[in-house]
Amino acid sequence: MSRARSPSYPNTPLREAIVLIDKIFAADRRNPIDRAVAAKHLGYSGISGASDMTLAALMHYGLLERAGKGETRVTQLAVDIIHPHNEDDRRNALRRAAFSPTLFRALRERFPDGKFSSEALKSYLMREGFVESAVNPAARAYSETCLYLEKENAYGSGGNEPTNGVESTPPVDVTVYGGAQVGDLIQWESQGALQFSKPQRVRLVTDDGQWLSVENSETGIPMNEVIVEERGSVQPPPRFPLDDRKDRSSLKADPGEIEWMRTGIGRATTARVIVQGPMGPKEIGRLIKMLEAQKDVLEDEDDVMDA
Repeated sequence: MSRARSPSYPNTPLREAIVLIDKIFAADRRNPIDRAVAAKHLGYSGISGASDMTLAALMHYGLLERAGKGETRVTQLAVDIIHPHNEDDRRNALRRAAFSPTLFRALRERFPDGKFSSEALKSYLMREGFVESAVNPAARAYSETCLYLEKENAYGSGGNEPTNGVESTPPVDVTVYGGAQVGDLIQWESQGALQFSKPQRVRLVTDDGQWLSVENSETGIPMNEVIVEERGSVQPPPRFPLDDRKDRSSLKADPGEIEWMRTGIGRATTARVIVQGPMGPKEIGRLIKMLEAQKDVLEDEDDVMDA
């Protein structure tokens, strides 16, 4: 569990995850389906931040897997839990699923007998880099998962030794979306396709945490489509707005004048038209002629410089 990356964990206890994966299996068995379809089977209207977190939780437990571009499917491990050959197979599958999440394997090593106080668990998570808002959900998911295994007589002997002949499960390849901060290197995945040729650094995150933008771009990127590739420094870098023009609010018209127009006409150029008196079609026509004459003068100067 490296401090250099955002700690990831399933936000749902295993017992609840099994109920959810059963809904997907009942509708589409193990057929590859679009992620949006899987989300609808779980009661969501489509892909959103909430549905992404739930689908990610099922992947953490190894109950759901990628099946192609933007697609997913139920795993054999999930079927072994939902429709086991016998109770021993089910207990083994439950144990494999429970300790598939990287965090939960680490916690099992920390508390091998499955006995721990809530205070000890939360203190450990804080030391491992969890932000305060994530500590309680992570602690709840692991605690309830352990209690569920105990109830099903599936916790096993603990530690790293294989239980009942079942080998330890390798880490599940899980893509976790969101959680980006200023300074992080991120990738943007939209509709199953990566949008950047290489990771980009975050320069701005909105106050509500729903959008961000990267360096040298003013495009808003949905937080729930962002994959954190590398954490930035502990102290986020300063923000420099792309528009470095002067504060236009400090430029005021003189008494008797009105600001008739204000517009940006380039990354470093702003135009303001301040007039005194009426401004109708005739006056606008004269202004256009004056601007065209000025344009001709500047073009002539450029021709002289190029000669």
